[in-house]
Amino acid sequence: MEQDDEELPQQEDNFESEETTREIVVPGEILTEDTKNFVPGRGTMFDKKRTKIISLMLGLKSINKNYINVIPLKGIYTPQPGDKIIALVTDKNPVKYKCDINSKDFAQLKPRNTMARDRGRMGRGGGGGRGRGFDQGRDMPSVNYEIGDVLVVKVLSADRLNKPELTTVGKYLGKKNGGIVISIDPPKIPRVIGRSGSMIKMLKNLTKCNIFVTQNGRIWIRGDNIKNERLLIDSIKKIEREAHTSGLTDRIQAYIESEKLKRGLS
Repeated sequence: MEQDDEELPQQEDNFESEETTREIVVPGEILTEDTKNFVPGRGTMFDKKRTKIISLMLGLKSINKNYINVIPLKGIYTPQPGDKIIALVTDKNPVKYKCDINSKDFAQLKPRNTMARDRGRMGRGGGGGRGRGFDQGRDMPSVNYEIGDVLVVKVLSADRLNKPELTTVGKYLGKKNGGIVISIDPPKIPRVIGRSGSMIKMLKNLTKCNIFVTQNGRIWIRGDNIKNERLLIDSIKKIEREAHTSGLTDRIQAYIESEKLKRGLS
């Protein structure tokens, strides 16, 4: 499947409900003693008496529903089943594509995981039977990708023993044509999205660019011209540098508006 003009969704659902404070915590720091209403999430654990939740790393404290997490200030992407990410095809053979997913391990995309399935249709039962039968459908031909292609994929499986396995079957998945792909530190992705998508909406509106952010730190952008795209890239890099600070959305808005005047952009 190729994607030319179809606009991708602006953000991933699992980021929307996460509230990240600007509080920097260190390993062993107590995050809460309210263990009735909160449980440990990423980068956190109970103490020995299970009366406190403590941090396991240096990072930013965050709360997602009743989970207390610590987002590392720096780190690599760890794939999880269901993640939608941007992958780069680096090698291919008849049985699989080798894909760079901005993680410590390469991932694999098998041809069978590029095939959409034709929907079955209801019809009359055959063989003299009575009533209606169901046509189970059939596999469509697999899609051919080339080395260097940019793919939006979903992680099917990921564990310590096997290479992550990907698929391009699904809404918004497949090859991306055009645009620019940049990478930032994966833990900074929630700051590019902002609370309830506030940052990413502002970036899109002020730079007039389409933007798609994924969990592995890769961001696809496309604008009407290279000047707008360059302004968006500079703004994202500024967010990455200042992700640990407060008042970031307002500061980025002021930065973009100032740069548009300097660069002669309307």
